[in-house]
Amino acid sequence: MIGIRPLLIAVIVSPLLAACASGSSVEYLESQDGKPFHSDASVGDIVVCLKQKLGDDANVLAYPEPGKVDVRVGYGHRADAGYSYLINLRAARQGTDVEIRSAGDFRPMLSQGRVTGYIKNCQPGTPAR
Repeated sequence: MIGIRPLLIAVIVSPLLAACASGSSVEYLESQDGKPFHSDASVGDIVVCLKQKLGDDANVLAYPEPGKVDVRVGYGHRADAGYSYLINLRAARQGTDVEIRSAGDFRPMLSQGRVTGYIKNCQPGTPAR
């Protein structure tokens, strides 16, 4: 007979593992409301900061027009799993206009607050280490 404890563990852990492995398409992320803010750092500085902090989880897409970059935050080599965040970076008169869209999936080690903090801590001309 199966005990209650293993059954409860299976019921609790399965959704958590599924949530950690989830992700969304870029189209879905683009349809979500973004959280805009301004950074004094340049687009290039922010890209460097994010790549240093996120490594392979940050997929950078630079557009032909200057000062327009999107950073898709996913699961490194598992691009087929989708993305958790879409970060739009647009050059402003001074610094960068930033907008973060979230898939709303559960990323315990990489919350939206942490991603926002990485960008806000990026100083002009001196990327975070």
